[in-house]
Amino acid sequence: MKKISLFLCILMVLCTSCHKKEKVTTPKLTKEQEAKAKHVEVNIIRYEQALFGLDADHLSDGVAKLYGKFPENLVAKDSWKNKEMMAGLKGYITDPTIKELYKEVQKQFPNTDAINKELNDAFKIYLTHFPEAVVPTFYTLIPGMDFSMPSVFGSEDNLFISLDMYLGKDYKYYAYAGMPKFIAARCDKKYIATDCFLQGLCYKHLPDKTLITVLDNMIDEGKKLFFTQTMFPDKEPKDIIKYSDEQYKWANQHQAAVWQYLIEKNILYSKDEDKIRRMVDETPFTRDFGNNSPGRMGCYIGWKIVQSYMKNHPETTLAELMSNTQSQSILNEAGYKPAF
Repeated sequence: MKKISLFLCILMVLCTSCHKKEKVTTPKLTKEQEAKAKHVEVNIIRYEQALFGLDADHLSDGVAKLYGKFPENLVAKDSWKNKEMMAGLKGYITDPTIKELYKEVQKQFPNTDAINKELNDAFKIYLTHFPEAVVPTFYTLIPGMDFSMPSVFGSEDNLFISLDMYLGKDYKYYAYAGMPKFIAARCDKKYIATDCFLQGLCYKHLPDKTLITVLDNMIDEGKKLFFTQTMFPDKEPKDIIKYSDEQYKWANQHQAAVWQYLIEKNILYSKDEDKIRRMVDETPFTRDFGNNSPGRMGCYIGWKIVQSYMKNHPETTLAELMSNTQSQSILNEAGYKPAF
């Protein structure tokens, strides 16, 4: 038993090392595009600081001064003239729980230097793969621990980061708000930069396609993870998919059995929404594989398929992968055959 355990540990270390060294074909860049990629400057604007810096007794005047400095979906034209909106805003910035959230956010994020550094490095890679892309402007928010929505979301050329969703798994108000522990486990600041790509930027490069089968959804999720992993080559794979050490080990150790199950039960081509959700939705574990399994095992397997596909097609650019809507073709050409 000790020999088997040692072998599995060595195998997992080797697999992890291989993932970190993956390279993806990049398009040929012009000198201007190379210069753009080398001199990236990410701009993170603290909307929550501007909002909580307003005088609660003179909100209309303050909001009017913010207009034009922030996108319309944050400060709408003439919003300061709407009495109901101003009353709602006052209730928000004077709410004791929201004020406590703001205080904790400022304590944990007195500045965004660390996030800027990670994003700058990632965008240098991003722009080599997508040289025509625009680097978005980032805005930090405090929506009030709304864990039903993504912690990072985009609109046009802006990305919004909900800093109150990155205060650490043990932050007291998460439990008070009824946040499930498996969601709270991902409320870690180390995931902010990767979430900007995984939850935000990847959608700019995915075609508008209706996902029909379990396989479609698995490959789509796999592309998102591969896209994000490409931008963060030095990140541990477990931190790309946001698994704990134990969850990532379980997924590695059991991927062959999971794959066999998907084949034998004819799940891959199922259009059943329940089966799709069981494989890719945020859950504490993947019901088909028991309580010890991590959630989203369909996403994990989809990621492995995409990795195999890109390894077998080194001439394929990341842009070509993202635009490829043929899930079956990707599976066929991946040569994905996990061994027991």
